[in-house]
Amino acid sequence: MDLSGAISAATAFIADRESFSPSPYWDVNGYAIGYGNHYYSDGSAVSGDDDPISQSDAYDLLSFYVAQNVQAIANAITVPLTDNQFAALASIRYNCGTITQTLANLINSGADPEIVAAQIEVTCATSGGQPSAVIIARRHIEAELYASGGVSGSGLWIAAAIAAGVIFWAYEG
Repeated sequence: MDLSGAISAATAFIADRESFSPSPYWDVNGYAIGYGNHYYSDGSAVSGDDDPISQSDAYDLLSFYVAQNVQAIANAITVPLTDNQFAALASIRYNCGTITQTLANLINSGADPEIVAAQIEVTCATSGGQPSAVIIARRHIEAELYASGGVSGSGLWIAAAIAAGVIFWAYEG
């Protein structure tokens, strides 16, 4: 299976969700850099005194980890997925560290995309144990992206990215 379209769609989608920071910053559970990466591609952890990273190198690092996430999802899911569905699930896994067994089982059962989207809405929607408006908005966009289906390379994530800006503004301002 060629996952390159799913990796490209997921990387672009996630880059739109994560703020870019060239310098290390403290995240909820450790230092991160670039597009929210806690580790470099060699497995070493980001520390507070690391040198800045270019946006290009940060995007490459993001793509490296997105490829791992997409492959892990491909290994866990037994039904066909579109690139947009992979992108939505990769975004969740990138942000949360998992897509949860509940979500994987629902997808593997052949559930309708709208039912899966409803589960995405409530998956990993907290930060530090508290509900987070920003994460809830992100899950909503991921749910819409998953439900949109689309075909390989369809570019439907662009509409979701545009909608995300509107939703994030509604929650933050």
